[in-house]
Amino acid sequence: MKKLLEEIKNCRVCEDFLDLGPNPVVSGHKNSKIVIIGQAPGTRAHDTAIPWNDKSGKQLRKWLDVADEDFYSLEIVF
Repeated sequence: MKKLLEEIKNCRVCEDFLDLGPNPVVSGHKNSKIVIIGQAPGTRAHDTAIPWNDKSGKQLRKWLDVADEDFYSLEIVF
């Protein structure tokens, strides 16, 4: 899992097409029960490198009824 996450973070396939440059925003854990994948993170998520760290993420967590600390925890196993 660690190798896969590093490969994703280092991806530069779209570099020529991105105004802000490549910055794959990803996190995960081998015990994760779900994976949420999005496209084209907003400027805030891009700048902070924290996935779903914007208005869309706030709405997503609301729809899922999940607190921020649980959503971002890499330790919680349900």
